[in-house]
Amino acid sequence: MSVHIIGPDDPALAVLQQAIDDHPRLDAHLEVIPWSAYRARLMEALQARGTPAQALFVPGHIWLPELAEAGYLAEISRLHRHLPASLLSAYDPDDIVPEVAEECRYQDRQYQLPFFSDGHLLFYREDLITFDDTDGVPIVPAGELARLAQKLHHPPRHYGLALKADASEILTDLLPYLWEFGGRLLDEEGQPDFAHPANIEALEYYCSLKQWCPADTEHYGNEAIAHTLRKGEAALVANWGGQTAPLFLDPDNPWKDRYRTALFPHPWNATWGIAIAANQPESDQITALETLMRLLAPSYDREITRVAGSPVRNSSYDPASLERYPWLAAQREMLRRARPLPSDPDLGQCLGPLYEAVHRAFSGEVSAREALEAVQKRCR
Repeated sequence: MSVHIIGPDDPALAVLQQAIDDHPRLDAHLEVIPWSAYRARLMEALQARGTPAQALFVPGHIWLPELAEAGYLAEISRLHRHLPASLLSAYDPDDIVPEVAEECRYQDRQYQLPFFSDGHLLFYREDLITFDDTDGVPIVPAGELARLAQKLHHPPRHYGLALKADASEILTDLLPYLWEFGGRLLDEEGQPDFAHPANIEALEYYCSLKQWCPADTEHYGNEAIAHTLRKGEAALVANWGGQTAPLFLDPDNPWKDRYRTALFPHPWNATWGIAIAANQPESDQITALETLMRLLAPSYDREITRVAGSPVRNSSYDPASLERYPWLAAQREMLRRARPLPSDPDLGQCLGPLYEAVHRAFSGEVSAREALEAVQKRCR
C-alpha cells in the first residue's frame, strides 16, 4: 500500500522527504502544501469518504483536541498492539521528550507521532546587551521588553525590538505576554474569557511595543524576521525555534555568531506531529503507522536539528549537540517551560477570530478592549 502524507511548507519537512528517498521500498509520498491552503486540504482529506491522504501533519495542541474529539484521527496507542516488537524498539518511544510526547495526546490517548517543535526563542545582540547566563539560559520577563527595547532603540542603525506580528502569527506571538500577565482564554466553566482584564492589559502592553519595532512590524512573518536576524536590524528578536537552523548554520550569514539566545518565562510551543486519518480501514491505518515509525527513526531527529533546529528526542540534546548548536540548550529549556493552549475541542473554532481581533488592535484599528470584547461576543 502506498502511504500519502500531506504537510505544510516548513523547512523540517525536507528531513521527511530525505527519509522517504532513503527508503523507496516503503512506498511513501510527501505532498507539501502552502500554509495558507493547508487547513482546508487537511479537513478535505479527513472528511472524505475514503481519505486521499493516509497520514497528515497536525500542529499539536492547537488542532489536536478538535480533530480527535470529532473522530477524524486514528488512535495510535490502540494500533500499537498490531506492531512488531522490533519496530517499537527501533522507534524507541521512550526517547521522545516528555513534554513533546504529552502534547501528542488527547484525553490520555496518543494521536500523532512528533516530528518537530516550534516555540518561542528570544534572540539578542550580545554587542548591545548582556544577560546573566551563569545559571544557564537567560530568562527575560516579557514585562521587561518595553524598558529594554526603549533603551536599545536607535534607528536607523538598529531597532530595539522585532515582533512576529503578522496577521498569521500574532496570536501565538502574544501568548508569552498573556501568560505572564495572568491572562486566560477560558474561564472555570470552560467558556471563552477573551476579554478578561489581564488579557486586555497584556494586549495593550504588546501593542505598546510596536513603537520600538520596524514601521511595518504588523506584517512581519517568518521571512521578515529571518531578514532582520540576517541583517542584525534589531537588538531583540522573538522567533520560532523551528526556523533557527537555516539562519545560524548559514556560513554566509554575517550575524550568525552575534546573536545569543534567551527565553521568556512562559514561552509558547507547538509540536508538529504526523497523525493517521481515521477514515480508512484499520489495516491501512496499521500500514501507515508502520511506515511512519520506520521513517521517523532517531537518526532523522538529529537531521531535524541541522535542518530546522528543533528536535523532539532526548538523544538529540546530547552534550556534543548542545556544544555544536548554540541555540539548542534554549530550545530544550523552552520545551520544559512552554505553556500550551487549553485542551478544549471547541477552542479551535475561535482561534481564527482571535488572530483577527488581536491584529486589528495591534494595527491601531480598534482598542485592545474593543477587539477582545468583540471576539468574546462572537464566540460565546
